[in-house]
Formats: sequence, structure tokens, C-alpha cells
Amino acid sequence: MKFLQLIFLMSVLCFSRDNPFASVENISKFTKIASKNNNFKQKDFNLPDSARVLKKVEVYYQNLNGSVSKQLVNIDKKIDWHDTFIITYKNGKIKTLPKRGIAVKIKKQELTKKDTIRTFSFKDFISFKVGGKSIKIFTKDSKIRDFLVDNPYKIVIDFKRDANFLTKSFKVNMPPFVSIVLGNHDKYYRVAIELDGQYIYDLKKEKGDYIITLR
Repeated sequence: MKFLQLIFLMSVLCFSRDNPFASVENISKFTKIASKNNNFKQKDFNLPDSARVLKKVEVYYQNLNGSVSKQLVNIDKKIDWHDTFIITYKNGKIKTLPKRGIAVKIKKQELTKKDTIRTFSFKDFISFKVGGKSIKIFTKDSKIRDFLVDNPYKIVIDFKRDANFLTKSFKVNMPPFVSIVLGNHDKYYRVAIELDGQYIYDLKKEKGDYIITLR
């Protein structure tokens, strides 16, 4: 009887020693893996030209035990895809996550007052006023058609006029507008407005002039 009790006691001692040491070893292993990574400071990223609304930010992180979890931050706000988005780590309170967490910032494109409005004129029958996300076209000629083409993205407008001129190009370089090209055709001329990415446009006639607005 004493012999059986001794065997049982030795078995308990063996198991009680193995499990705790195995746990410490595993935690130590994961700690070493995490320590190889540098401390996070900042990450910049950009979105494609088709992006219009930032719906949510999903953060994946590794836990102490090596497992990977995620946290979802709902945003649902309009954005300008030209902007650079910055993920930073900061101490103190932030609105999207707890006291210590990830903050998403936006670096806006800077435009000088000189670049806010520009005017281009061609001969005596058409001119353009460019500002923000719109172009105002001043002309007495009637619009025949308008449509959008890609690669690169352009708004094409045909106006009725029996004219004779060589192709004329204007470098706009005011995002989202890149250039304006006028080409002569049989009994009409074509205006091609090149864009820097994907957009939906609205074209309306107001007091004899045409206004293009991008969104």
C-alpha cells in the first residue's frame, strides 16, 4: 500500500513540474519574437483615385501569446484621394481608440492662392475658368455631345462651329485637372479635358455658359 502511494505521489510531482515549465517556455518564446520588432512610430499610405469615402480602419495586432486579433474603427467620412493618410502612435486620449492607440491623420495637399483659379482663352470663341473641382466654359457655341473616356481619364465635349485651326493644348496642372486640348473637326471642334484620376462629372448650362463639376 505504501509502495502504491509513493508511485502516485511521484507521478503528481512529475506532472506538476512539467506543465508550469512548458508554459513559461512558450511565453518566453513569444516574447522573444515580439522583441525582434522595432517600436511602431508612423506609417504613411495613399488610396487609389477611385476612393471617395473612408469607411473604416481595421487594425491587426499580435497578442502576448502569439495569436493575432483585430480591432475595427468605423469612420464613414468623405475623403480626397490626393491626400496622404498617416497612421501614428501617440500617448494620451484619441477619439477612435483607447488612451494608447492608433491615430489616423491626413496630410492635405497644399495649394497657393495663385493656383486656386486659372483662366485660359482660345481665339475669340471659347475660354475656361478653372478652380477647385469645377471648370466654367465661356462660349456661344452649342454643345453637340459630351462623354467620358479612360486611360487616361478625359471629359470630351464637342461644340458646333465651322472653324479652321491647329490643335491647341493648355497645361492646367491644377488637380484634378491636368490639361485642356482643343482639336478641329469637320463643322465642330472638340475639347478634351484630361483628369488626374477617376471621377464622375456633372455638366450643366447656366446663363449661356457650361459648368463642369467633378465628384
